[in-house]
Amino acid sequence: MYLLNVSYTALPENVLLHSESHSAWVKKYFDNGTFLFAGPKKSKLGGAILAKSIDKKLLMKILSEDSYVKNDVVEYHITDFDCKLLSPELQYLSGC
Repeated sequence: MYLLNVSYTALPENVLLHSESHSAWVKKYFDNGTFLFAGPKKSKLGGAILAKSIDKKLLMKILSEDSYVKNDVVEYHITDFDCKLLSPELQYLSGC
């Protein structure tokens, strides 16, 4: 699995210009099952996405499609990890 820590690198008004297309991009990959959860940070300085275990090259291709990346207003910090423990409520994620 991948934890994607999103940090804004531009002024909020510049990020806002691309938020609608970014949201559509997130929804596309949420709907196809690649992204498992996504949301903004409470600090309003970025967001977080949990992605399924997929080929790293495919993940990088997906990230390159994000309007935030295309317009250089964010940095993605990627943490690749093996999920070893799941709460009972999240057992449906086993094997992700």
